[in-house]
Amino acid sequence: MLKKLGVVGFSLFFLSGCTIKLPIPGLATGTQQGSVFKSTDAGDTFEPKVEVDEKVKLTSADILSFVHHPTDSNVLYIGTKDSGLFRTTDGAEDWDQIEFPPAKIYGLAIDSTNGDHLFASGSYGKIGKIYQTSDAGEEWKEVYTEPGEDTVITSLALHPVDTQVLYAGTSAGVVIKSTDGGGTWKNVIDAKAPVTQILFDPRARQTVFLVVFNKGTMVSFDGGLTFQDYTSQSIPKSYTDIKEKPVYPEDITYVTSDPLRSGVYYAGAKNGLFRTNDHGKSWQAIDIIESSKKFPIRAIAVNPANSNEIIYTSGNAFYKSIDGGLKWATTQLNVDRGVSALVYDPENPSTIYFTLRKY
Repeated sequence: MLKKLGVVGFSLFFLSGCTIKLPIPGLATGTQQGSVFKSTDAGDTFEPKVEVDEKVKLTSADILSFVHHPTDSNVLYIGTKDSGLFRTTDGAEDWDQIEFPPAKIYGLAIDSTNGDHLFASGSYGKIGKIYQTSDAGEEWKEVYTEPGEDTVITSLALHPVDTQVLYAGTSAGVVIKSTDGGGTWKNVIDAKAPVTQILFDPRARQTVFLVVFNKGTMVSFDGGLTFQDYTSQSIPKSYTDIKEKPVYPEDITYVTSDPLRSGVYYAGAKNGLFRTNDHGKSWQAIDIIESSKKFPIRAIAVNPANSNEIIYTSGNAFYKSIDGGLKWATTQLNVDRGVSALVYDPENPSTIYFTLRKY
């Protein structure tokens, strides 16, 4: 684990990183609440994992992004709204803050072949930027900047096979792509609204899936050259419409893919939980507990070793199905904010993490 050192000065374009011991905005001392929780019994119970040092604890920071190391599942990175970037090397038992220029970190993407190679997006002042590190955060290099204020990078995704390919989406709706590891960029599409997520199909290398805020989804089957636009799908307004028309997710809040099946995605939305088997062209409503529809479903995950095991959170409850969504078990969470990420340990799916943020 890194030793905690004092703050080191940094330039805008190339940064020398280290960990920080000083109290930071969004952190608290001596409380029993948490921003990161961990289960080692497949979701039956969760415990807060908040230790930064003896006095400072990661209890009230809002977590915006979360990634696992590709080969060592004890190494995790989290990006926060106001408190910067953190890493653990022991499965969240202890956290270190990594020096990083923006305090607000919207996106993290990690190289599937080299866990020391990461990209991170954040706001420096009011300007959205993307940074790259090749040494697990010791040094950062800026690889992209927005031209003006008030446009931020709202989504970031590194291709799981060709790790020179990086996509980024902005709050203005523009999607850009790099094919040389962030060295150069080109336009992909203007989605006309903030792009909140970019996903890759785990079984189809050229498929790129976009989630567009308050509009729906778009998908490309040719590496971003062209897109199928599913953002204008009509929502049934009456029982008659529902009988006659397919149902679509309304105001999608989160999407995750099935790691084992091509074309299969799950979407949390204003009107419930949905599954598509055809990359978002059509959707099937999943029969979830009715009361959970009263709260936004902002976190969903599929067991990386078992497609029939689906988990999601709604309000103050955790839901789990082991039969593809036919029946659900519940666990009370006792949290004071919304769940921002729900993640299986890729090596041991009985270990599950979730993080919190204010919405």
